[in-house]
Amino acid sequence: MLTSLPRAEVGMTVTTTDDKVCRWLEVRAPLASRRLRTLAGLKAAGIATYAFVGPLPPHFATRPELLGDLFGRLVDAGVGEVFMEHINLKRYIRERMDQVLADEPEEVREACLQARTKEHREQLDAIVAELLDTHGLRLRFEEVVHHDDNDALRQGLASSA
Repeated sequence: MLTSLPRAEVGMTVTTTDDKVCRWLEVRAPLASRRLRTLAGLKAAGIATYAFVGPLPPHFATRPELLGDLFGRLVDAGVGEVFMEHINLKRYIRERMDQVLADEPEEVREACLQARTKEHREQLDAIVAELLDTHGLRLRFEEVVHHDDNDALRQGLASSA
């Protein structure tokens, strides 16, 4: 049982509070609502929890209230710390994503194109910082991970071990 382990900690990926979006992003994964209930149950059992919020969907840059809602729901579930990453848009992922997005509306395709820019990441970083402060959440590894900066991730993982 997890409660018998010293310093047990459980993290779960929660990228959205919208179960329909969750199903679109992660076809076979448990719904976001179920993950939030699981995190709350773990916390109630005395087990430390955190959430992995990633990849950050591009629409959070234009709809920060959705990220604010997500953070609020995480806090309600007893989460105090989040590990976050920007969407990984390395070539092999972009190629797969472009195929999936071909049938999506223009605004969805445009949002994904914008997510490839440094300006988009900086805008999201500012939104994340403000919302973390508003909700009293800590950012694990002290930054939103970007895949062109894997050295920072490795350093963060090494220092937390």
